[in-house]
Amino acid sequence: MKVKIGAIGPNDSLQQMRKVAEKDSRIELIEFEYSHPDQLQSILNKNRYDVTQWIFSGQNPYYYALNHGWITEEEASYPPLHGISLLGTCMQVVHDKGKLVKRMSLDTVDIKTVELIMNEFSLQDLSLELCPYKHYKPYDELIDFHVKHFESGNTEVALTCLLNVYNALVELGVPCYRLVPSQLAIQTILNFLVSRANTQIYEKLKVAIIGIELKGSEASIGTLHKYDERRRNLQLGLHLVHVSELLNGNLIDQQDGRFHIYTTYGDIELLQSTQSFVDVVKEVELQMSQKLMVGIGSGYTVYEAGRHVDIAFLQDSAENDTSIIFVDEDKKVLDYSKEHTSYYTVENLPDHWKQTLQENDYTPIIPAKIYHFLNLKRITQFSSELITSLLKNTDRNTRRILNELEQMGLLEVVGEESSGRPGRPKKTYVIVNDAFVL
Repeated sequence: MKVKIGAIGPNDSLQQMRKVAEKDSRIELIEFEYSHPDQLQSILNKNRYDVTQWIFSGQNPYYYALNHGWITEEEASYPPLHGISLLGTCMQVVHDKGKLVKRMSLDTVDIKTVELIMNEFSLQDLSLELCPYKHYKPYDELIDFHVKHFESGNTEVALTCLLNVYNALVELGVPCYRLVPSQLAIQTILNFLVSRANTQIYEKLKVAIIGIELKGSEASIGTLHKYDERRRNLQLGLHLVHVSELLNGNLIDQQDGRFHIYTTYGDIELLQSTQSFVDVVKEVELQMSQKLMVGIGSGYTVYEAGRHVDIAFLQDSAENDTSIIFVDEDKKVLDYSKEHTSYYTVENLPDHWKQTLQENDYTPIIPAKIYHFLNLKRITQFSSELITSLLKNTDRNTRRILNELEQMGLLEVVGEESSGRPGRPKKTYVIVNDAFVL
């Protein structure tokens, strides 16, 4: 199954990235052309959840978006400019000019890269005026840098990594060439982004075990008659059956007063699309008229997650407060109710879905849960049975919901399958939206 990677850059950079991506069967490249940094916010906001990772054409747009908070370091990167890009551009200058041009200005590329290429190929007689920088530098400053050195006679040619700077210099009559990342650099970054995307998907499928028991002192518990204690635990177990259904998990009674729900980390996040897990816990407390101790352990194996649940229950907590302690695969202890945020919310539906649901005055909570569940589980085709199980609904109501989403153009019927029993064949659906991430 292909990883969707969004490519942001000017047309020539996108062509270079496309050449590399077309040879990689793991990647579906989705291109977004831009000509000014102010366009980045709109591109990223509208398409942020349409792709798994982003590749930017270079350092400047990447850090511009990063510094404005439109992306995070975990969801994007850019190909660095290796020495081969600089050497190739210098050879092009020689070819076009018919002579060795020794005085040039160069922006963006760091000094160590320039020194390495000059030493390796014995080009010390070249005179390069350099303008390296970290993160982002305004276009106007880079244009002024090249113009100043050209007009003073220090340089004959300008080398830039930015299309806007290149276009401005050409208009000003400054001989200019543009550096673009090599295909090797692009392939290296694409490999990194694919690996990171697969890791993030794997993270969602980590085992999560939720331990739940009634909170109270040992002395108060000891005063309970064994039948009262059993009745109390049965009552708690009955309420936790519903919680287990919400988490698509399995409930197990360990016979020591503690219940365990086996699920995945992604399913815990998925619950957040409709209601807070903290609120679910507090609702059970209200029904039981007693506080709960909840420990969540995450890990790559059931054994590891179980050990982390035990660590969670060893943490001290206030006697009269709801306590939800989360211990991740690195044994890091967090207060779940304070630290946890979820991606699976109504707000994170694709714009097309939100707009369509709003235009049809349709409550988005159930569509959001369906969309995010299919996304999380990487399900491309599905029937009403799967959604009935997800929503804990009747099949009749599920068919009604799916039919309404189909009528709005959010779902499409791609086939029918017979159940082997009397009645109408069951429809098979797919998401109608380019934003469906797999």
